[in-house]
Amino acid sequence: MASGNDMSCAAFSHLLRFKRSHYPYSDKYLQEVGNSPDSHARTEKQHMVQWFADNATHGLGAYSRQRPNNSAKNCYNKLENAASLLWIAEAAGLEESIVAAAFEAARQAGDHRRACGAIRRIITWSMIIESL
Repeated sequence: MASGNDMSCAAFSHLLRFKRSHYPYSDKYLQEVGNSPDSHARTEKQHMVQWFADNATHGLGAYSRQRPNNSAKNCYNKLENAASLLWIAEAAGLEESIVAAAFEAARQAGDHRRACGAIRRIITWSMIIESL
């Protein structure tokens, strides 16, 4: 399950199941900037619960992998959806001022990869796991 600064993707997915579907900054990002083109879920919660759960498997189709990824830390650091990163931060209970700063940095960053990098420079995995 959890070891030091990491936990399994399955355990992290399970924790996310008990969080709210909507939070202010992730919803605002979706409305003002938009979503990643590869997201097909109705909510960021649904997207992230499924995404972290699927990473621990070989996956299917375009999301297939030769080796399952069982590190939630690695999954967080590879995630390329800014709204999802903001949702995780809000679901973890990070201070609003930190999430607001990450939101602004992402909004000003430009494309989705730069936006995700901007968020992760402000909200690290260590901050997420410590908040949980």
